[in-house]
Amino acid sequence: MEENEFIQTMFGRFQTIVNELSFLGRTYDNFDHIDKMLRSLPRKWRPQVIALRASKNLEKLSLEELIGLLKVHELELQQDDTRRKQKSIALNVKKTKYTPSSSKALKAEEAFDEGYGEETCDSDDEISFLSRRIHSVMKKKEGS
Repeated sequence: MEENEFIQTMFGRFQTIVNELSFLGRTYDNFDHIDKMLRSLPRKWRPQVIALRASKNLEKLSLEELIGLLKVHELELQQDDTRRKQKSIALNVKKTKYTPSSSKALKAEEAFDEGYGEETCDSDDEISFLSRRIHSVMKKKEGS
């Protein structure tokens, strides 16, 4: 299986190979199919493969059940990837000494991880909202 290939695509290729082998007179039992499929998965699937080998009796597991389990895990991996790709914002706060003539100044700067694109209006709005919110909280703390 290739790194960014879907389980359904890999299963289709696997079935084509198995069918061609059966036309040539080579047949394998269900356990061999499952074992070969699990061994062909990429490294990021290794924890799932280990869990399947430990918890399931692979000799009694059908190929359809295995594909179902792998599809569920594939969805979980995709959701994890989207969570990691979300933009993160870090705020740097600078405090100034309080004098009656000056006001507190808080500066919010967006920290970009490499690989992220340009700023969007939504992130600017969020930053300004957070900056105002922090500023008001700091004013309340100074007043009490």
